[in-house]
Amino acid sequence: MKKSSLLLLSLFITFSCTQKKQKSEPASKPSAETLMAESMQRFSSAWNQGNAEEISKEFTADAIRIVSNPLSPIVGQESILKSFDAVFSEGSELENSHIEITVTETRSVSEDIYLGAGSFAILSPENEILEQGKWGNVFKYDNGQIKFLMESAHRQPKEANGSETETVLENSIASDEPHFDKIVLSVKNYIENSNSKNSEGISMLFTEEGIQSVDGKEGIIMGRQQIKDTEIYADGNELNANVMGYRYLGNNIAIAYGNWSSTSDDNAKVTGQWGNLFKIEGDEALLIMESAGMIQ
Repeated sequence: MKKSSLLLLSLFITFSCTQKKQKSEPASKPSAETLMAESMQRFSSAWNQGNAEEISKEFTADAIRIVSNPLSPIVGQESILKSFDAVFSEGSELENSHIEITVTETRSVSEDIYLGAGSFAILSPENEILEQGKWGNVFKYDNGQIKFLMESAHRQPKEANGSETETVLENSIASDEPHFDKIVLSVKNYIENSNSKNSEGISMLFTEEGIQSVDGKEGIIMGRQQIKDTEIYADGNELNANVMGYRYLGNNIAIAYGNWSSTSDDNAKVTGQWGNLFKIEGDEALLIMESAGMIQ
């Protein structure tokens, strides 16, 4: 009888401990693909309704928008709301438009940071393409969803000609945030490798599975080898760039954004913006994702 009682007591304790462990374990997160699909569905649904307030809710309170617009970057949820109010306002080129979004790649890069890259098309009520381009965005996971932390979306250039007005890049910002010096060095190395037409050097500034979403290349470029193989340089072009914003996200992950300009040997100049995701490895900041395009 004593042995039976002890056996039952042991089984009860084991069962109780198992139940407590199961209750304390958090539910597993949905996959990156599911989170991204849900995010894009919410975004496109709000866009197609012309609902600026609902779109702004898809951004974190301190989010950043870097888009093909001279007013960019747009920082903070309130400013982002105003930017979408303007997009959907009466008389806007994009009034009553709808958007189609394609996701090419998505993945988590830390416990709460995700990336996504793909393409978009904005269409009129008659399904005429008003704008199209590519995006490479950074998201933050919170309460079962991902929200835009940095949108870096760039429309396809409508004209290939450079600007006739002289554009001078501002000096890069200074920052005391961790690893900022490595971001500045990464940008410096990118400029030097581009201007010396060093495809190998450019590719090594990326992680092994790095992503490029940039003007001048077809589609989303995946991995160092493809980045190297798709580099194209025009004779006489000179690249310059600055850093206008930076944020260290922890877990050796950082975001930064800025401006760039490219001048040809006949002094034609194009200018643009970039918003990139970095991984800190030792003394380097490697590009997890580059997303850049022209200002129009």
